[in-house]
Amino acid sequence: MKLITLLSLLICFNVSAKELTIKFGTIAPAGTPWSDSLEEIKVRVAKESNNQTKIKVFLGGQLGGELEILQKIRRGNIEGGGLTCAAMASIVPELDLLEVPYLFESSEEADFILDNYLLDPFTKLFTAKGFVMVTWAENGWRSIGHKTKLIKTPADLKAVKIRSQESKVHLAFWKKMQASPVAIAIPEVLPALQTGVVEAFDNTPLFTLAAEWQTAIKFYTVTNHIYQPGAIIYSKKFWDKISETDKKVLMGPGNAQAAGVRASVRKLGSSLVDVLKESGVTTYTLSPGEKAAFQKASEGLAQQAVKDIGGDAAKIFALIQEGKKAFKAKK
Repeated sequence: MKLITLLSLLICFNVSAKELTIKFGTIAPAGTPWSDSLEEIKVRVAKESNNQTKIKVFLGGQLGGELEILQKIRRGNIEGGGLTCAAMASIVPELDLLEVPYLFESSEEADFILDNYLLDPFTKLFTAKGFVMVTWAENGWRSIGHKTKLIKTPADLKAVKIRSQESKVHLAFWKKMQASPVAIAIPEVLPALQTGVVEAFDNTPLFTLAAEWQTAIKFYTVTNHIYQPGAIIYSKKFWDKISETDKKVLMGPGNAQAAGVRASVRKLGSSLVDVLKESGVTTYTLSPGEKAAFQKASEGLAQQAVKDIGGDAAKIFALIQEGKKAFKAKK
């Protein structure tokens, strides 16, 4: 009896002492606020687990484009990742609603709605599709870069071969602008610009510079047409196999981490537009009137997205509208 008890204790000790190594995939390049935030999580997890749990971060699309990383997480081939909501919408379609152009009026409004109205509904949707939600993250406000001309009006996009993120809402937006969108994964965008497969793209100034896409363009228009959140997630297949202690360490403060991630991205602010200028790119910020023209040209996309997505899309859209009213009321 004593021998059995001793063996049981040894088995328990060996299981608890076993190191846990987590592969974490992202397209975020090194030397950016995103990679810095992931490094902070990596350090915290190692410290809180006494170096028993280690996160190995694969930056810059080392594990593939976002859709490839996402599928690997879902299958449990890699344990976690940091991804844009547009990419995740390929499996959680309701996320595409967050990519509707001019849906949010400010970063503060987006934060308020995401944290207070959408965190719980999307956590449940993620779980149903094989993911564990940790926290919202942020790419930021997307604008338009072009190789040969400055974009000032929707008409300037007519027939333009523009790289689109692999998102139904993004593709629908470009088609509404009468552009010719081409869905291309992040790792192939720069070569596509260089070879003329596409002549334009949209992304944040930060990502544009981090991925060195500015080397392939001469013009960049600050349209701020899409506010793009992201999320840090784990594979549910992996999650269901680990101990409650490991889960607690990996989850950490949960969505309370979002504030720090956002702050690190926003800290650079408009200064990055100046960096684009210094690199030889002509920059232009839409006037209120010009921005209104893009907003008008985008009308109807939200309603169409709700109809096309189905599922909980109507419920999510209603929560967004409720959140917008509450945000305005508290100002």
